Parts: sequence; C-alpha cells; structure tokens
Amino acid sequence: MQGNVRRDIQLLRGIAVLVVVFFHSSVGYFENGYLGVDVFFVVSGFLITTIILKGLDNNSFSFQEFYLRRAKRLLPALYSTLLFTTLLAYFFITPSQIEEYINQLIGAVSFSSNMVLPTQVGYFESESEGKPLLHIWSLSLEEQYYFTLPLFLFLIPRKTRITALVGLCVISFVWCLVWSSSPDEKLPFLWRISDSTSGEWAFFLFPTRAWELLAGSICAWIMLNKPVNIPPYAKLSSIIVILIMSCISIDSIHPRGDALIVVLSTAIILLGSKDWLPKNSIIHAVERIGDWSYSIYLVHWPLFSFAYLGYVADVPVETKMLLVFLSLLLGFFQYKYVELPFRFGWKEKQKLTWGKFGFATVLVMLLPVPLAFGTFSNQISDYEFIRRINFGLSSKCDRLDEFNKIASQCQTSSDPTIAVWGDSYAMHLVPGLLESNKKVVQLTKSVCGPILGIAPVSDRYQSDWGSKCIEYNDDAFDLIIKNKTIDVVIMSSALGQYFNSTSRKLLVDGRVIEDDGSYAEEMLVKTIEKLIDNNKTPIIFSPPPRDGSNIGECLEREATNSILFRSSCSIKISEYKENNKEIIDRLRSVVQKTDVSVVWIPDLICDDEICLTKKDDIFLFRDEGHLSIEGSKKILGEMKIDLVDLK
Repeated sequence: MQGNVRRDIQLLRGIAVLVVVFFHSSVGYFENGYLGVDVFFVVSGFLITTIILKGLDNNSFSFQEFYLRRAKRLLPALYSTLLFTTLLAYFFITPSQIEEYINQLIGAVSFSSNMVLPTQVGYFESESEGKPLLHIWSLSLEEQYYFTLPLFLFLIPRKTRITALVGLCVISFVWCLVWSSSPDEKLPFLWRISDSTSGEWAFFLFPTRAWELLAGSICAWIMLNKPVNIPPYAKLSSIIVILIMSCISIDSIHPRGDALIVVLSTAIILLGSKDWLPKNSIIHAVERIGDWSYSIYLVHWPLFSFAYLGYVADVPVETKMLLVFLSLLLGFFQYKYVELPFRFGWKEKQKLTWGKFGFATVLVMLLPVPLAFGTFSNQISDYEFIRRINFGLSSKCDRLDEFNKIASQCQTSSDPTIAVWGDSYAMHLVPGLLESNKKVVQLTKSVCGPILGIAPVSDRYQSDWGSKCIEYNDDAFDLIIKNKTIDVVIMSSALGQYFNSTSRKLLVDGRVIEDDGSYAEEMLVKTIEKLIDNNKTPIIFSPPPRDGSNIGECLEREATNSILFRSSCSIKISEYKENNKEIIDRLRSVVQKTDVSVVWIPDLICDDEICLTKKDDIFLFRDEGHLSIEGSKKILGEMKIDLVDLK
C-alpha cells in the first residue's frame, strides 16, 4: 500500500472485488456478488470527494492536476487490459461479433460503456457473458462522476455543499426507484424510457446510479466537517451485512433494496474512526487483495468471457476456479508492474504526460483495425446473413398491429388454410413450412406462447408485458376462429418460460402467481380444446433439441477456426433429454389429455446418440435454439400439412 491508506477501505475493496469475481465465476458462491460494485461506488465517491473538498477548502485545488492524477491512477491499467483483451479477441471473436466488440472498445476508451452496453445486451442476460468488456461500464460511470463532481463542488458555495449533495442523492435515488420498478409500482410523476427497457437503463446510467457515489461524497463531507463516532461493533456488523447481502437477496430488482442496504452498510464503515480494524492474517490477506482490486476487476471478466466464448456454453467448474486464481495472480502482476510504476514513478511534465496518454489512446483504438478490415472482413457479411434473425415472413410479424389486424407481409394468401401461432419458436418454422404449404398466415409474438389466459413474467418481461401478451393471444385466437378458411393451427413455443422449474411466475387475471408448470399445462390443454371445439385442427411443433449452448455461434467458430474448447457442435441426445426433461414430460402429458398431433423436431434430426446441427454445410441453428432460415427449409421443407392426412 502507498501512503496513508485506510486499512478498512482496503478491506472493503478486497471484499468487493472477491464477491464480484466469485459472482462472475458462477460457482455457486455469492450469487448477489454484483453488489460489490455498489461498494466500489460508495468508496470511490468518498475518496474522490475527500480529495476535492480538501483542495477547495485550502485553495490548492487544480482541475488539471486533479484530472492528471485520475489519468495516472486509472488509464495505465485500463489500457494494459484493453491491449491484451484486444489481442485475445483476434483468436476468440467471430466475424459476427466484431462490430459489437469494437463498439465496446470505443465505449471503454471514451468512458461511455454504460451507454453503449444497454443497446447490446442486459447485464444479467446470458448473452452478456460473451461481451469481453462488459465490466467497463462501472468504470465509465465512475469517470463520469469524476468529470462532473469537481466543477459542481467548485461552483456550489461552501455552506450549501452538503445540502446540494443530499438533494442530488435523493433525486438520483428516486429516479432509480422509478426506472427500476416494475410498471405496477411506477410513480406517475417521473418519466421512464419505456416499460421494457427502463430497468436496464436504470442499472447502467449515471443519473440513476449517482446516488451511490453521492452517498460516499456525503460521508466525505461529514468526516471533514462534522465527524461522527461509529462503534467498532457497528462497523463489523456492516461488513457482515455486506457479505450476507452478497449471498442472499431481499429484492429481485437491482439497483434497489439490496443496493440501498449495501450502500448504507458501506457508509457506516467509512464514517467514524479509521483505526478500528483488528490485525490478523485473514484480514491482512483481504487488505492486500484490496490493494490489487482495481487490476483484479479489470482482468477477471475478459478471462471468464473468453472462456465462455471458447466453450460456447457454461464453463466447467474446474476451469472457473482456475480463472478465479488466475484473476488474482494477473491482477497482482498488473498492480505491481503497471499501476504502481505509472501512478507513483511517472514524474514528467504535464504536457508530455498528456501526450503519452493521447498516443496510448490512439494505439489502443488502432489495435482492432486489422480485425475489422483483415481476414475476417470478408466473412462478416456472410455469417451475419447466415445467422440473421429468423422472423418468418417478416419482422413485422412479431405482433399484430395497433388495430389488431394482420400485416400484409404476414400472410401469403387472402384465404390462408394454415395459421402459425406462437412465439419466436413459431416464427422460425415458417420458412420451412412455406416450401410445401403456400397458404399461411403468421400470428407470432416473441416470448408469448400460444396459451390463452396466462403469460410468463420475469424481471425482464414484467406484468405490463404479460397483460399485452394475454391480450395478443386473445386477439390472435379470435382471428383464427373467425377466419373460415383456416383449417390447421400450428402451435409452437420455446415452452421453457412456462414449464421450466426456474421460470415459475405467470400472470393470471391481473395477478402474478407461482406455478410449477401444472397450471400452464392445464391452460394449454384448454386452449387446444377450444380450437377443436371451433372446428380447427391444432398441431404442436416441439422446440428443437437444445443443450444450453449457443449452437449457432459454435458452428460459426468451427467454420472460422476461432478457438473452440469443445470437440463438436453436435448435441448429445442425453444432454438434450436431461436439459429439457420438464418440457418433454409436460408436452407428452398434453398429448395424452388431448390426443393432439405433435411434430417432434428432434425426431427429424436426431439418432440414438446425437442431434445434427449442420447438414450439407447448412447451419440448422442460428443461436442456442432457433432454427436458421436455411435450416428451417432444410428440416421442414418437404413437410406437407394436409388436413385429410391429419384426419
């Protein structure tokens, strides 16, 4: 440690980075370890405000010197990480991922990652694991705070600084509550981006996360102006609370209840005496990890991300534990050989220092140029085309229009005989079915399966979305029933959002219930029976075989010789049956109760051991489960839906 560094702050940093690393390792510990970032925010706000206020109070504050110190503290380790991450990207990034990676890199260098990443993926979604620079969002948010806070404190009169800090903290917290709340909880007097995206933006954006940094700033003002006495047992209890909150959750939405508890606990530790921490070997070890925490945080996520990309699925536990150790080791080396030398040993003139940082910035930005315009450049459009989203007839078929009418692009005839009804796993059937069936109408809405009266809900798809899903299915059903030419209704869905044990929440009659799959099965049976009662012939198409990996990406990696830590992209039939047991069992139960016809897609591409994912050099899958457009044609192209044969 350099200088007069508080041991308890280094302990906090060590705890924060450890819970974050274990959370990202997904080994089963610290399932809410992302709260370590909230600890970092409060500590950063405290330290940076202390520096600024001391300088302002004794008239020695210099904006140029402040920003130069921040640059020397943060940029060398950041650029070192970006350098090695980009070099590894040459081996791990596929053609279709290049543009996103370059955007992530631009966001990292410009400290705008927290605005770039929400446009690509949600932090808690599975696709986030394939973003090597995902974690830089928090550094970008802190830097935005560092850019704005000095000017703010400089312009605010000394006597009103604490009032202004508290006021902004309250505004930011309320803003965060509104944007992160479910639509059922939202307050009408504050604006939201939209019901489906505001939660993601609340997680990433500066205005909705600034309250955590401001909490640290308030603690800094208190310690400099009106110090308080916090007993050691309260501080120790706060550390225990942080550890407990990193393991269990009391609020399903972040940043909200859990974040507030962690922020308050961190504030308690920062206030009062700094010499309360006992000395023992465990505490000392965590303090040392706190010294390395910035570098550990920077290097750990690219390691996990590249491992995920290499396996195109969950990484083996043994590998994850190795990566945890490697994160600590590389973090130490970067701290010792990059952070310290540049932070304390770089004594050149300011202009020369800024010049070197400018040169380093240009170098980092130029690194991926060969990646974008080299060998891969000719393949980008090819694989983007192969793996393009399979909307069926048109992207406009992802809903009915505002007048509950079918878009002209979503039917091939004015008198269709076949209706395809369901979610995106119904959409992907359409290109293949059209090869032999010409009179088709597509009634599809992503995630919204063809089951009347219920809708799956989750943190991402909340109650307002569920209400629209139920309304959509009611309208789709009415359109099917009223259309006298429709004889056959093809029903298809991923079904996991209804039957998987990890997806048990359903919206029913305006309220959310827990369901083990039984009620969803019952409602699917009733939907089928209603169709039959109205002289329609339902056919269920099962989801394709899945094993939890991104098969489309695996095939692309295999074709482009990107690093792949698996021997084959084929799906083992045993893994398919194990991972989809609940769906298979529920679907078989529905067949027994209704005698509905089912097309089992696995029967079309699987033998006793494996399921094909590529046939005649055609990618059958575009991602973890959806058929590609050409794959749909290859599998279903010769399937003639004949009502006479069905009867």
